[in-house]
Amino acid sequence: MTAVSAQGPPPRRRPGGGVYLHVPFCASLCSYCHFPRTDRHDAASRRRVVEAVLAEFALRRDACATLRDGRRPALTCYVGGGTPSVLEPDLFVRLLQGTWGRLARSPRPEVTAEANPESFDEGRADAWREAGVGRVSLGVQSLDADVLRLLGRRCDPDRARAALRLAAARFPRVSADWILAPGCRRERLAREFAEARELGVGHVSFYILELHAGTPLAADVAAGRLPRPRDAEVESLYLGACEDLERLGYRQYEISNFCLPGQRSRHNAAYWRRTPYLGLGPGAHGFAGNRRYANVADLTRYVAEVEAGRLPEARADRLGPAARRLERMFLPLRTAAGAPLRDLPANDAVLARGEAEGLWRRARGRLALTPRGRLRIDDVESLFAGLARSGPVDTPKSFGLTCGAVPGTGATGAAG
Repeated sequence: MTAVSAQGPPPRRRPGGGVYLHVPFCASLCSYCHFPRTDRHDAASRRRVVEAVLAEFALRRDACATLRDGRRPALTCYVGGGTPSVLEPDLFVRLLQGTWGRLARSPRPEVTAEANPESFDEGRADAWREAGVGRVSLGVQSLDADVLRLLGRRCDPDRARAALRLAAARFPRVSADWILAPGCRRERLAREFAEARELGVGHVSFYILELHAGTPLAADVAAGRLPRPRDAEVESLYLGACEDLERLGYRQYEISNFCLPGQRSRHNAAYWRRTPYLGLGPGAHGFAGNRRYANVADLTRYVAEVEAGRLPEARADRLGPAARRLERMFLPLRTAAGAPLRDLPANDAVLARGEAEGLWRRARGRLALTPRGRLRIDDVESLFAGLARSGPVDTPKSFGLTCGAVPGTGATGAAG
């Protein structure tokens, strides 16, 4: 007869969440970027911010039962920015080991780090790999020199290609970002995607350029120095690029992400499934239970708050039943699988109309957006939100193009 422990069976290890680490440093500022970042830093300031992130981790570890009881092992870690590859290799390793390295982790974790081609070299690649990074996301944005200049990128196409080769040689999984910017042409994009596949890129994040107030690019457009692309042109380029990526074997599994078989980002999936994730660093976002928070973005204030022993939160929201319902509706819509019809407001006329206009498809009890529907995600979400709040609503005469059809995870965990 087998003895039974008086303490009972061991606690069940529930599926865990993710960790996002925000590194706010860049070598230079791109003309379109609005994320928390700075190009004014030195070795001392970089080290001080990293130490502050480690201190924030200690504060949140004390406050978060998910981490304290160890019953939900961490599944994924994403080091984003900013430009994590600006950090010295030893400082990057300290950041990773002092946070992610102190958590109970899944036997098969996914650890991703972002890099820009001009600051990604063999020394960093080797240090990252030894520290446990298994996936690198490179901010290529384009292999067209003219487009790179417009975006304010420091690297040239040849340096980007060299970085992709290095990443593919050192890491089993490589992702690369592309931006649909003024000056892009479908034929050129198709050649760039084919080249990326040949270089070993298994995952492509393809974004439509957003204009954010306060950025140099938005100022150029407002002043007429740069024309705003027409919606019809953007839509044609986007849909064409989706077709070209599909022909190369990349499948669109999220609103801005495409991958070859086995190359899907597990960290990205956590956001759409409402899986808990711990956000650390200036401007980082986090989520656990029904609470979402956003850290202060200002570096000086962030460091001061943490050094004073306070959580550096600019905002914290506790989600009520209505907000949770909206999240159950909207987050799955950003994935290829779509949302369960049972979670969407019942309106046969609206559902039929959107299907007739080619915005979504209904199958097996789910509603999934088409590529054309994903371009209009803001209007689609507004429509369903109105239906959920008040029942019958006036549907728009036409669905407007969402030129920023990006899920907004850059400051919470970059989308690559």
